[in-house]
Amino acid sequence: GPGNNGQPFYPPGPGYPNAQFTPMQAGGVPSGVPSSHPNMPTAAQNAGMGPNSYMGSLPAHAQRDERVQRQYVKLRRKLDQKQQSNSYNNPYSQNGPVRKDVNYVNTNRRNISNGTSKPTTNGGAEEDGSVGSTGSVTSTGTQDEEEENRMLAQTEMLSALIPPTVSDVTSRSAFVEWNHPDRFTEAGENKYPDVDVSDSDFRYEVFISDRSRDNRFKSIFTGSALSCRVKDLKPGTMYAIQYCAMVGDVKGQPSTPANFNTLPAEPDPPLSPKVVSRSRSSIQLKWTQPVNDNGSKIINYVLEYDEGKGGNHFVEYYRGKYKQVTVSKLQPAYSYQFRVAAVNTVGQSRYTQVIPAMTAGSPPTQPAPPFLAEAGVKYLRLEWVSRATDDEYTLQMEDPSTGHGFLSVYSGSAPQSICIDLKRNTKYKFRLKAQNEEGHSKWSEEVILSTLPDRPGPPHKPALKGRVHAYGFKVKWDPPTDTGGLPITDFALQIDKGNGFEEIFRGSETEFNIDRLSPGQSYALRVIASGPGGESDPSEPCVITTEPVCPGKCHIPRIVGKPKSNSVHLKWNPPDWDGGSPINQYEVGCTTPDNQTQEAYRGKETDCFVNRLLPGRVYLFCVRAYNRIGAGPWSDPLEVVSGAGSPDAPATPKVTTKTAHVALVSWNEPLNNGSAVTEYRVQLATPSTSISGSGEDNRDEGEIKSVESDAQSISSFNVVYTGPSTSCEVKGLHPASIHLFRVQAINSAGFSEWSPVASHQMPPSSPNAVGSVEALSTSNSVTLNWKAPSCNGSSIIHYNVIVGETIHVVSAESFVLDNLMPDSHFKIRIQAVNNVGPGALSSSVKVATKPLPPAAPKLECVSVAHFWMKLKWNDAASKNVEYLVQMINPYKDEFEVVYRGTSTSTKVTRLTEDTEYQFRICAINGAGQGPFSDLYKFSTSKSPPPQVKGVKVEFTKDSNSFRIEWFGVQCNDTLEYQVQICRRRDQDYRTIYRGNERSTEMKPQDLDDGASDYLCRVCAIRICDDRTQLIGPYSVPFTFHAPDSVLNDFASSKIHSSNSSKSLSTTAQVRSTFFQVLEEKMNEISYESRVGILAVFALIILAFVISLITHHVVS
Repeated sequence: GPGNNGQPFYPPGPGYPNAQFTPMQAGGVPSGVPSSHPNMPTAAQNAGMGPNSYMGSLPAHAQRDERVQRQYVKLRRKLDQKQQSNSYNNPYSQNGPVRKDVNYVNTNRRNISNGTSKPTTNGGAEEDGSVGSTGSVTSTGTQDEEEENRMLAQTEMLSALIPPTVSDVTSRSAFVEWNHPDRFTEAGENKYPDVDVSDSDFRYEVFISDRSRDNRFKSIFTGSALSCRVKDLKPGTMYAIQYCAMVGDVKGQPSTPANFNTLPAEPDPPLSPKVVSRSRSSIQLKWTQPVNDNGSKIINYVLEYDEGKGGNHFVEYYRGKYKQVTVSKLQPAYSYQFRVAAVNTVGQSRYTQVIPAMTAGSPPTQPAPPFLAEAGVKYLRLEWVSRATDDEYTLQMEDPSTGHGFLSVYSGSAPQSICIDLKRNTKYKFRLKAQNEEGHSKWSEEVILSTLPDRPGPPHKPALKGRVHAYGFKVKWDPPTDTGGLPITDFALQIDKGNGFEEIFRGSETEFNIDRLSPGQSYALRVIASGPGGESDPSEPCVITTEPVCPGKCHIPRIVGKPKSNSVHLKWNPPDWDGGSPINQYEVGCTTPDNQTQEAYRGKETDCFVNRLLPGRVYLFCVRAYNRIGAGPWSDPLEVVSGAGSPDAPATPKVTTKTAHVALVSWNEPLNNGSAVTEYRVQLATPSTSISGSGEDNRDEGEIKSVESDAQSISSFNVVYTGPSTSCEVKGLHPASIHLFRVQAINSAGFSEWSPVASHQMPPSSPNAVGSVEALSTSNSVTLNWKAPSCNGSSIIHYNVIVGETIHVVSAESFVLDNLMPDSHFKIRIQAVNNVGPGALSSSVKVATKPLPPAAPKLECVSVAHFWMKLKWNDAASKNVEYLVQMINPYKDEFEVVYRGTSTSTKVTRLTEDTEYQFRICAINGAGQGPFSDLYKFSTSKSPPPQVKGVKVEFTKDSNSFRIEWFGVQCNDTLEYQVQICRRRDQDYRTIYRGNERSTEMKPQDLDDGASDYLCRVCAIRICDDRTQLIGPYSVPFTFHAPDSVLNDFASSKIHSSNSSKSLSTTAQVRSTFFQVLEEKMNEISYESRVGILAVFALIILAFVISLITHHVVS
């Protein structure tokens, strides 16, 4: 490829890893040089290449030769063919068989984005079987080779790169720039016309290699920018940088590497110095050289120290090449700080971390004895004076009770120590010794220290002494067994009365008399012992309860709600004091109006109902409480007046008839029982038995008595009157029927019982008004129907039908009015008549006769086609009109309905072309169906020809032309065919043939210059007798590909015509010759042979799949 200095071209293969890198903008800085690329070659593979001839290492995908790349493409093609064959032969596939047209195969082949084809060997036989034993080549192989050529051209274009440019190089960064692939000649012509890309489609990946290490390239940038700044480089180091171009998933060969050196910098700081040895006046230090000298050798080192003054003031002591120095003339037992820096030709490095060091000195002197900081019962905390010459202390203790002498209890640098697990109230001896690196001092003077005494143990549980009284008792206790090492000084007695313990006694006695207590109350007692060591824990508590007494006086009872005439509800609260024993019952005493006291209630509840009282009387009630000791005093009395009682039941009411529908009910006032009657209620019930329409005016007395006897069982009483009066009028009663009445009195105390039931029979009346009248009308008559109303005790004789001012007498419940005018309106009322007289008129019924049916409208055809026609007619003058359209069936010779509805147009479909049809129409409204119109005749038009199918384009090498064939269509008239082609990318069709033949030939000169893929379509044109042309739909476009030989002829003619001096390269000539031979062999195979070869391969794959399935089922 271009720009590779004669190296072979290696397109990207599938094994190249898709590493993820951080993209950068133009001029951006990556976040650091990433690790070495895992597939880059090592420095040993690039041995023998000097700095000037250094070409770098290719990525992993460029290490495969052309043969390996072609092998990958062939394997990928075989996998696709196998998947398509399985999908076609699998009866359970949801997507059905795979399409076998060339367009579908070419579309799938374009999904392959990486890899190239493999050259054929052994006389043109390929490994995937696309070339058979007879030397025939399939069309799929040709298309794959074309796809491989397109990808080879694209990869070759991506490899035409100019080496990058490195500028603005510093010690730790550099600015890198590069250009787009070299796609144009000096004359501005595109070197790769088959690759259609723009500058915005390119993406780049930049690699860098450290020459001082393993020469492995690592990716540092991926993006569309043309420059980037590389940071975090090593000073004074040689680097090689290269880049590669990418379009989509296709990546080209890396460019020629560009070498550059970073500038040197000051060295890294040395490692911190270490103390080798020391004396009273000198310290010897040693350090290690820096890890990196950053491109310039170390010329000397600088050692500084603070002269023992501390702080940040340092003085230079040594400058030279040695890494070990002895600092002399120092003070003994003195602390110094040191630091080191390295110097090269660029400058001085940073200083190392400051390290302290101290010269040797004298052993410490005798320290002062330790002193007591804090004393406890079982521990002693000692402290002593800390000195600068002391590095470590040793503390010893002597326990006189053990007889072991002094033993070490602490050793460390802290000026204090705690001695634990000691005995209480015991004396111990202590001494101290100091030491440093030079030796240890003498023991200090001995000091005697003592622990504190402990608290005494808890006393024994207090106990009762003597008898318990209602208001006090006497308790005693014993001293604790453990006194804490010293005698007990006093005791504290505490009591809990319910609010926590409180002290009631403190002294040395061991008993105490407690008084002023409450009867029946429980008290908790405990004792605490006190000594020199403090107070002990409380003893176990002792609970003692005083004797109870009778409960206190209860509160006065209260009334719940209002007193009733014969009962009252009382409620009270317990006494404020129960005497020290729970209340177990209450007693309620009642004093009657005759001053007799008797028990009304006894129980545990605090409320009760007192019954059997007389209404309107005065009663006194008192309450007292009981506990296990006895009864308490009576409460203050409560005076209660009982309520009034409900009145007695009224006597049987008296009923008097006023009209056939109205009755007067009256009654006498009953006894009110202490409260005046304020209201009366009258209820009415109607038994199910009633007088028939036979005209009888009287009923059997035995039947009326049976109704009165059953009145108590009637539950459908309704209130018809409520008020203070002793009489009322009841309206809306049914004539000739029996009604039952009863009365109830009400006062402030409640309701009385219902009075005895009074029965009353109403006289007959005229009939009710006629209801539910139905009227059915025609254009000249009206039919009336109604239901018979209630006769109200007398049979109906006849009915009066009133139409306007005319009265018709009818005996039945129906009547017909005839000989009426069409479209006329009438107002009708009906009245029933019995022996009592005429009844009320019914509601007015408004009815109208219907108009006459409408005439048939005029029918006309507004539009027509070869299989349908649209009919339209005029709208009738009347409303609510429906239209019926009929057509004579030409096959059955009878009328059939094609439309019925309210619309004024319809579309008749499923007709035959160029055929005459007969129609008729009529109108329908509420009056009925009108007459049919005369027959109308309309004809359909001719249809355009159908779509052409079976379009096929084949290239004939002998005649050097394309042959276009298609299937003919059937038509009664003359047919012509029109053929159009266009470039597949433009979709701009042009006509190349028109005639009555079903095939034609096309010369290569009819094709467009520079295009390889074309579309072809054919349509049929029907020429009628009147020379009218009907153009049918075009066929499905057929995609065909111009052979490379035709394209090469076009290219050669273009080159000779423009007198260009440039020729094809050697590689392009070899590739053109190979494709020409391959195209010739493809043309030697007929279409049927290709189909047969594909069928054989499909059967072989199917047999292989069936054998695998059978083996799996058997296993």
